[in-house]
Amino acid sequence: MIYLDYAASAPMSEQAIDAYAKAARNVYGNSQSLHDEGGRASEWLAASRKKIASLLGGFEEGLYFTGSGSEANVLALQSLLNGADPAKKEIVYGGTEHTSIRTYIKQLSARGYTVKKALPGKNGVIGWNEIQPFVTAQTALISVQHANSETGILHNIKEISGHAYEKQILFHSDCVQTFGKIPILAEKWKLSALSLSAHKVQGPKGMGAAYISPGVSWRPAIEGTAHEHGFRPGTVDVPGAVSFAVAAMESFKDMDKEQDKMREYRKHLVSFIEEKKIGEIIEAPNEKNQLPGIIGCLLSHNEGQFAMLACSQNGIAISTGSACHSGMTMPSPALLSLGVPEDKAHCFIRVSTGKGTVLSHIEQLEVMLERCAESAGRVKHN
Repeated sequence: MIYLDYAASAPMSEQAIDAYAKAARNVYGNSQSLHDEGGRASEWLAASRKKIASLLGGFEEGLYFTGSGSEANVLALQSLLNGADPAKKEIVYGGTEHTSIRTYIKQLSARGYTVKKALPGKNGVIGWNEIQPFVTAQTALISVQHANSETGILHNIKEISGHAYEKQILFHSDCVQTFGKIPILAEKWKLSALSLSAHKVQGPKGMGAAYISPGVSWRPAIEGTAHEHGFRPGTVDVPGAVSFAVAAMESFKDMDKEQDKMREYRKHLVSFIEEKKIGEIIEAPNEKNQLPGIIGCLLSHNEGQFAMLACSQNGIAISTGSACHSGMTMPSPALLSLGVPEDKAHCFIRVSTGKGTVLSHIEQLEVMLERCAESAGRVKHN
């Protein structure tokens, strides 16, 4: 099958698989155990922690392994709030956030927090201009994702974080879609915390990480937790952490080259869609605010579900948006926050490319999308 759904999950790289297998065979002790096998597991875990922290411009003591990017989001937010000024009860979040952020933050309103949603500006980007009107002296936390998983639009987290830091407001960013694709400088940008996921950089599923700047106050989401310096309960998956680190290093090694390739594939597909009038591309007006490997499109002739199924039946995997939102009948909140009408939002498809993508994959997708459009035209004509 031609796989064009890398934003949902990327296949594990051969290097990551080999690293996992090697660690699983040789480092089977609990990293918290005091015997030699536990000590060896702890050493491998520490090495993996150091490698990943260095890639995101942070310190190893600030990185905590989790079971997923979604879990990293929730644990990071709760741990930050636990350590925040208890008198501050306001939270600001971006209107295009991942499901894990949206659902968790909404629950906080029942716990006495005032929750405020900042919508993107006219260009689809969330920057300080969009956040600032919601900020007061009572704001405890701001959370804005780095890139949206459905459109690939990049938000200005460097700008937001700088202002938040000056105002002594905690700032968290979901960097799941950007880690390994574009540079992230956690400490230089003054981020309080960020979240990562291994399987988005061709590492194993069931592995994520949260980074909290060592100077930021936090308290465990679950009191009494012993693992990961109190951040998360449960024995750490050392082979998963090792595999994550190897996959991340491979992604960073080829990052610039891969992003250039993604830009070329994007231009090819976007030009085709516009020339054939197949749909409307949802993207930032400026290339610097766009992750090239995610192409979101509102089809002109088909619902997204129809096009996705037709492609799947012909050996091409695309999606109708975030995998964590799939199965829900309501249109994507991220699209609605961009001003897309509900009926049009149902016509959305997402194409996301990765290391295994070649130009012929894009060309075969273009053939299928044109067939779908022609088929819809015939049905309407009849």
